[in-house]
Amino acid sequence: MPRSLARWKELAAVALLALVPAALNAAPATEDKAKSESSAEKVRKALDQKIDLDVAGSVVAAVEQFKEKAKVNVVVDVNFLAQNGIDVNNAQVTVKQEGVKARSVLRSILGQHHLGYAVLGDTVIVTTEDMAMHRQFKQKVSLDLDKVEFEKALKDLSKETAVQVLVDKKIAKEAATQVSLQLDDVPLETAVRLLCEQAGVKPVRMGNVLYITSPANAKELRTEPDLAPPAGPGGGVQILPGQIGLDNSGFVPVPPKP
Repeated sequence: MPRSLARWKELAAVALLALVPAALNAAPATEDKAKSESSAEKVRKALDQKIDLDVAGSVVAAVEQFKEKAKVNVVVDVNFLAQNGIDVNNAQVTVKQEGVKARSVLRSILGQHHLGYAVLGDTVIVTTEDMAMHRQFKQKVSLDLDKVEFEKALKDLSKETAVQVLVDKKIAKEAATQVSLQLDDVPLETAVRLLCEQAGVKPVRMGNVLYITSPANAKELRTEPDLAPPAGPGGGVQILPGQIGLDNSGFVPVPPKP
């Protein structure tokens, strides 16, 4: 064998050996990224995919077809809805959509009877709109933070719980505060309030969004006539037993502008 050809084969073998570790490491890297995603993040991604749905029937039947199309675990809170006068086994819906995000399709199903949904871990819970928000803010979380940037801690909580968190751009200094907190199985609202206390800011609940802002701005939002809940029985935002309150929890429920 000519010396040049032997040398070429030798170099090719070395190059091949060099590529093997890279190929072996590529899969674990992808797997690690997938494992780092929370269950709620995976559900949110599934709800962002586009699907087709053509259904006419009860809410329960429509949700079952939606589950098959979106490949998402959906549970209808039948008993609670029945207690509130909503028979989802007989309530009829009609939906025909093509190439639409799954979350929009689900809203089309539920919106016909003023229902909502909450992402809790790897499950989508279908219930009333008020209870959906209540359950999202009451879901249990655990924290083990040691000098972590406040805004990053909030973003991580948002990914873990599928609750939207918006930080006021005017509190950039506070957002960079280093926070440390260890908690086990506490309601999300409690965890957010304690984190906000360390940063010197306040959480304001506006619909299903947590808006983190300065104490002064939170107070102003609470007292603005067009945003504050109207007084009187049945007025304003419904506060369920143990739900986020106005002052005692640090959250300010503010209804969206009409």
